[in-house]
Parts: sequence; structure tokens; C-alpha cells
Amino acid sequence: MYYTRPVILTTLVVAVALGIAAQVVSERFQVPAILLLLVLGILFGPAGVGLFAPASLGAVLEVLIHLGVAIILFEGGLSLDPDRLMQVGGPVRNLLTIGVFLTAVGATWLAHALVGMPWPAAALFGAIMTVTGPTVIVPLLRHMIAPRAVKTILMSEGLMIDPLGAVLAYLVLQWIERAGVPVRELATQVLVLAGTGVVLGFVAGVVAKVVLRTRVLGGELRNLTVLAILLLGYLISEAQAPQSGILAAVVMGLTVSASELPDLVSLRTFKGQITTLVISGLFILLAGQLDVAEMVLLGWRGLAVVAGLVFIVRPVSIGVSVLPSMLPPRGRAVLAMTAPRGIVAAAVASLAAHQLARSGIPGAAALEGLVYLTILGTGAWSTLMAVVLPHLLGFAADPARRRAVLVGGHALTERLAEMLEKEGRTTIVVDAAAWRLDRARKVGLQTVLGDARDAVTYEDAGVERDTLVIAMTTNDELNILVAELVHQEFGVEHPVVVLQSPPEEFGRRSRAWMDLLGGRGIDTPRWIRAVESGGARFVELGLADEESQAGLRQAERACPEDLVRIAARREGELSFVVNSDRFEGWEAVLLLVNSGKASEQLQAALSSETSPVVEIIGEEKP
Repeated sequence: MYYTRPVILTTLVVAVALGIAAQVVSERFQVPAILLLLVLGILFGPAGVGLFAPASLGAVLEVLIHLGVAIILFEGGLSLDPDRLMQVGGPVRNLLTIGVFLTAVGATWLAHALVGMPWPAAALFGAIMTVTGPTVIVPLLRHMIAPRAVKTILMSEGLMIDPLGAVLAYLVLQWIERAGVPVRELATQVLVLAGTGVVLGFVAGVVAKVVLRTRVLGGELRNLTVLAILLLGYLISEAQAPQSGILAAVVMGLTVSASELPDLVSLRTFKGQITTLVISGLFILLAGQLDVAEMVLLGWRGLAVVAGLVFIVRPVSIGVSVLPSMLPPRGRAVLAMTAPRGIVAAAVASLAAHQLARSGIPGAAALEGLVYLTILGTGAWSTLMAVVLPHLLGFAADPARRRAVLVGGHALTERLAEMLEKEGRTTIVVDAAAWRLDRARKVGLQTVLGDARDAVTYEDAGVERDTLVIAMTTNDELNILVAELVHQEFGVEHPVVVLQSPPEEFGRRSRAWMDLLGGRGIDTPRWIRAVESGGARFVELGLADEESQAGLRQAERACPEDLVRIAARREGELSFVVNSDRFEGWEAVLLLVNSGKASEQLQAALSSETSPVVEIIGEEKP
């Protein structure tokens, strides 16, 4: 069938628009975007209202799928932290070997026994089901409450198993199409494919590192050049050994990630944006060309296959691969209930189904329908478990999770961190300069050395959605950037920022979800010097009656620059929302007070016999 240019243009534009709309809605409601992408693709595709036609792209769609998978897997490899991977190497290694074998065998048997899929197509389904999907796992982990080891295992498994599953699916497809090929020949093909992908991926990664280190190119042009190197590396690898390009993409990402590069943060941000765009448009197109009728015909048998994967195959795989000595039972339970499939499974299934259909091999339509049904089922189940399991297993109520992350190493941060430690919080100070963290370590505080602009730094600090994050650097723009980063990447609802010159509309018309420390602008460098010299101290003032409240207002009017509200105590907990003049529900207020006039005014305002005791936290130097 011939399609006109307007139809092709409409298809591309609508796919991107629907994809981005799904991402926006998913971000707002904190659910995996891939579920909404699948629904929108089916609803507005040929099986629904027919707003776009994936068939109009012809062979171009297959090319887009290949390149899209390469970009997605490169971004995944770039996100892997080699140091953290070493810490959980045993469980991940077992999942990539034993787990892959058990999943492939189990999924193959389920597809054949329950759906009646021919053994060759069932084996291909089993190979595709070995992938778990980082595009679904990463959003889940950003909002899931679980130990860091569990999250690292899930992330590492998802990122590394995709290329393995894709290569395995290719080998099974070759076995189906070339029945009777000797095992030795197939083994040779595997070695050639793996060697080509690893070598060319490493070479491409080295070239990318040289580009990133050079000062000849600007930041944006460097990122685009790395993208061009990725695509060229993929092309050359595919030319040398078909299906080795995806492995080359992952190896290139790992090579770049393992290097100490100054602009890795901007590269990760750029590649993350490109990946989001690729996933959004590509999955809409894939869902649009899905044969929905075939998926519906699977009926309860298809649902039984999904249930078998969720409740039998995955738990058995985890039970055998991750031993009790490697991870406590609660952590293994999270792993067992979290195995969503994503864009790579869909892309490989689409390509494989088309190739089976062209070769006249039965089971192509049922294969694609069952894969998409599994994507829907496992994605929905894993999303539900990400919310329910932390509460059922006690992770959400674990006192050890009361964590505060303070960004910016200096005297003021250290004093506030010491106070939060007394409140029962596990406190971590973050900074990019090691020398600024030395003093924090000397007073017993935990520290994380890392770039405040990089999400990996906050992963190392253990940030989760209920973590107290306070950005206290002397750079207003950086503090706002930190708050936006932890809000978007980890779901932190109310990060706290210190600003020297907050915009007039701050907290009202813009960034209402941020809390401003002190409720107003603070001369941070001045207060740091005051704390360092011993001329400033923290004071907790009880506000049990109207007289003490009036005394606080009087002292603030007399010395507005030398008296800062830091936090209010409500029901025994410190709250950093202090910009209200009404003290209803306030039991006490935590103040930062400069010595001299401010201290005198505060004492004078509270000189009556009924005034509460002023608790001085920290000693003032003589």
C-alpha cells in the first residue's frame, strides 16, 4: 500500500506528541510511562481511532527500532556504576546466568503448555522474556522504598540483561530459521558476535572519552559528537556481525561510565533526554502496529502465562540465583516480585514476529501479542508491588531510613547536621571537594564525595522520596538545581533550599514545592563565618504561650539580620516551613542567633518569669 507524505508526517509527529504526553502524565502520577505509552499507542493507532499509521513508515520503522534500542542500551550502560556493581556482583552474576536459563526455560514451557504455541516460537518467547526492562525499573526504583543493595541489583540486572536477552533471542531466531545448523557453527557465531560487540564497543568508548576530554568542542557539540560515535559504532559492528551492535552500545556506555570525565553529568542528562524521546515515540509506533485481536484471543491462557511468569518463574529464579547469604529474605522478596518487561522486549518481539511471518513460521502473531500482554501485566504488577511491598515488609517504617542529606560542606552545614543527628536522623553531607568534607568526617558525620548536579551522587547518599534534602551551598542557582534534581529524579516532595536572594514570586507562583530555609533570604557566607568564629549559635526556644511568641517577634524586628528561624517543632518533629507569623501548633522554634545585640534582644524579650527556658545548642567561644 502506498502512503502519502502527509500520512508519514502525521504518523511521526503524532507518535512523538503522544509519547511526550504519556511521559508528562506518568511523571505527574509517578507511574511507569511504558504502560500509558502502550495504551495510547493502541487507542490512537490503527486498532483504535486510526490517528496514525505505523505501516506508512515501512522498512524505516525497523531501522528506527534498531537505532532506538542502541541508544537506550547505551544510556543504560552509561548509568551503571562499576564500583557499586562490584558490591553486588554475586547476585547479578547469578541472575545473568542461572536466572536467564531458568526464565527462558520456564517462559518457553508456559507459552507452549498454556497457549499452545509451537516449540520454536515458544523458545523465542522464552528468550525475549529474559529481559526485565530498565525503562520500567528505573522509574520504579526512584519512588520505591527499599535497601540500596536491592535497588542496585535490580538496576544492574535490568541494564545488563537487555543485551544478553536480545542476543539470545537473535540466536534462537537463527536456530529456528536455520534448523539443522550444527551446534559448533552456532557456538562460533556466538563467539564472533560477542567478540565483535565487545571490541568495537570498547574502541568507540575510548574515542568518546577522547572527545569528552578535549576542549576544542563546546559542551553541546561534544554530546552530539558522542551520539554520532555511538551510531557509527553500532553501524560498523552490525556490518561485521549482525546483532552485535546492541552489545557494542552497552560496552561503549560502560567504558565511558568507568572513566573520570569532567562532563559526564551533562552527557548523562543529554542522553537521558534523547532516550526519553526515543522511547516515547518508538513505543507509540510499536503499540500502534500491534494486532490487538490476536492479543485478545489469548484470553485467560495468556493471562495464565503472565501469572506463571510473575508467581512461579521469577520467584524460582530469584530463589536459586540469590542465596540467603547474599541478601536477607525481605530483599529477596522485593527482587522476586519486581520483573517488569519494557521497550527492549517489545522491540525485539516486533522484529522477531515480522521475521517469522516473512519466513512462514507459525506462531508469529501469538508471539507478539503474548509479549505485549506480558509487558502490560508485569508492568502493572511491579508498579503495585513498588507501593505495597515496602509497607508490608517494614521498609517504610524502618527508623534507619530517617535520612537527611545536606548539600554543601561548611561549618553551618556541620552544625545543622549535628542537630539533625540528635533528632534521630542519619545525616549525610555532600560536596564535590574532598577537603571540605574532612572536617565533617572528624566530627563523626557521614559524607559523600560527588557532583551536586549528578543524580548518581544522591543515589550514593541513599536519597529516597521521603529523605530530607537541604541544599546549603553558597550558590543560589546550584541550590535550586539540586532541589529540582532530587524532586524530579527521586520524588522528594519538599526539598529545602538556602537562597541569598530569593525571587519575589518564589514559593508562591513558582517552585511552590520547595521550602525556603528561614522563610527568607539568608546571607550564607556571613553566617558560615560567624559559626566558624564561634559568634553564632543555635537556640531552641519554646513557644508555649503568647508572651514567648510576642518576644520572638520583638527580637526579630529588632535584629532581622542577626536572628534567623531555621525550623519549627511540631508534634516533636522539626519542620522547615517557618515563614508563617502564626504559631499555631508550634511547640518550639529553632533559631540561628548571632552573638551580641541579637542575643541581648532575645534575652530581653524573654526576661519575664513566665518565659520558657532558652536552650542553647553548642557553645559560644569567649
